[in-house]
Amino acid sequence: MKNLKILIIGAGPTGLSAAINASKNGNEALVFEKNEVAGSKVCGEALAKEALNYVNVKPSKKFIVSEVKGFRITFKGKFIRKASFGNLTSTPGYLIDKPSFLSALQDEAEKNGAKIFFNSKVGEIDPKNGKIKLQKGDMVKGNLIICADGSGSAARNHLDYSNYEVATGVQYKCSLPEGLDPDYLHLDIIGEGYAWTFIKKECANIGLGLPANSHSRESITAYLDKYVEKLGVKPLSRIMSAPVSIGGPLTSFETGKMIVAGEAAGCVMPLSGEGIRFGIYAGAIAHRPNYRDEFMKKYGASMETSRKILTLVRNLNDQERIDFLKCLDNPLEVLEGKLPKMGSFLLRPRLLLKLIHKRFL
Repeated sequence: MKNLKILIIGAGPTGLSAAINASKNGNEALVFEKNEVAGSKVCGEALAKEALNYVNVKPSKKFIVSEVKGFRITFKGKFIRKASFGNLTSTPGYLIDKPSFLSALQDEAEKNGAKIFFNSKVGEIDPKNGKIKLQKGDMVKGNLIICADGSGSAARNHLDYSNYEVATGVQYKCSLPEGLDPDYLHLDIIGEGYAWTFIKKECANIGLGLPANSHSRESITAYLDKYVEKLGVKPLSRIMSAPVSIGGPLTSFETGKMIVAGEAAGCVMPLSGEGIRFGIYAGAIAHRPNYRDEFMKKYGASMETSRKILTLVRNLNDQERIDFLKCLDNPLEVLEGKLPKMGSFLLRPRLLLKLIHKRFL
């Protein structure tokens, strides 16, 4: 679609991707961001290589801190296994500086003619008429509204969010831990969620995510504090907290002249919590007709399977979770939303029977 006036709410990866691609394809793109700079939230700052293909941005030392080889997986601190990325581009390959990455996306969007307005919080949306009202009182009308404003999206008043479940993510920037290989992303499975340690050059992102419906923010924060203390590192920043979508894509992405994209649409891989890649892709195609069908064709089935795996893991006990991790032929495929093969569990017959009973396999 061309020659449209497109109003984009949110200047995170999804909103900036929408601005880049909409303006590049002959549309007027206006981005409204409530903060003073491009949006940010709790983020391990890992980025899949293929995400850059959707925004015409080349890998750059300006925002890439390092390349990583894979995951090192532990269970409550006990080593389980490694999983290497190899030549896969669909899995996280870069650790980035997110503010610098967003700056690169902003530059690309503005180069294509998009206009970005900071300190511009949207107060109301009129999907029928394509209007948004800023809290400052200004009314703006367009042909299409793209809500790329995360889990607390203004679109909640206009779409069905009944399947929108969230986890709570909390994170510190910390001093560098000793004894952990910086070439790997470190995941420590802790029951229903996991802790992450992503090692950068001068600091480490150390965080924790657990389902919000069974854990309070206070309890998750307390667990992270103990985890950080056990690693022997010191927080270098205040704690950051944000909800992370784990319910999978909404059943509908649009009403009237309004659509949702990225985390506002539930476009996050439920098991891993990875969202940047999928948000960037959603933003890239959000201005197209039948955009939801296109997104679901590429990533929807994987996200639905990932949600199924997450539900299963939450119903296993600790030993079963350890056995599940050890039996997987390729943990990366599971993180990408692919069901493991039944044969992987033949040496764990009790676990296999439980998986069959739960209609997992």
